[in-house]
Amino acid sequence: MEKKKKMKLHLVLDLDQTLLHYVPVSELSDKEKYIMQELDSRGDLLSSFNGGTPRHLIKLRPFLREFLKEANKLFRMHVYTMGTYGYARYILSEIDPGKRYFGNRVITREKSPHNKTLDRISADQRRVVIVDDNASAWPQHKPNLVQVKQYIYFRYQMTNNDSEEEFYSHAEKKSDESRSNGSLSKVLKILQKAHTRFQQEEDSYDLRLLIRD
Repeated sequence: MEKKKKMKLHLVLDLDQTLLHYVPVSELSDKEKYIMQELDSRGDLLSSFNGGTPRHLIKLRPFLREFLKEANKLFRMHVYTMGTYGYARYILSEIDPGKRYFGNRVITREKSPHNKTLDRISADQRRVVIVDDNASAWPQHKPNLVQVKQYIYFRYQMTNNDSEEEFYSHAEKKSDESRSNGSLSKVLKILQKAHTRFQQEEDSYDLRLLIRD
């Protein structure tokens, strides 16, 4: 049991549409433009500037900060994104300014321009969990994947839907995913349960099996 407690468990996190949603300011719908007046008052909105003018907005998924704090107690965490290194570093400077959670464990499209692979993570793949909204990005590692519902806050990147409830974006409806019962809260419970079982069950050495139960 003591030996298992020393085994490192790893958590690989995607960024876009998993932990946040990004939109160019030019793509805001008319009903979403009110958000520009709320940038200074909302802790869940980030913006990048060009010459003093906001160019992009980033909406953090509800429960993100709590998720990172709690998951960090159980796992060695990594970011793996198809975004650029500069983009990833900007996001991390906001959600992990002291590098407490991710350190320099960041893989971006400069290092991995095609499919994502755990071959770039220095870890026993039996002890790695992936959280990503896009299962097709991990063709060789489906057993490691906890697929999370895609997070779309702005109209940008929404798919067409005839349902009136889903015709408007969260931003347009001034609504959002639940913090206490949303996707990240549910994923955290899966991770906590799997971690507990891994530590307590003497014959459990493959974390991938525990995230399926």
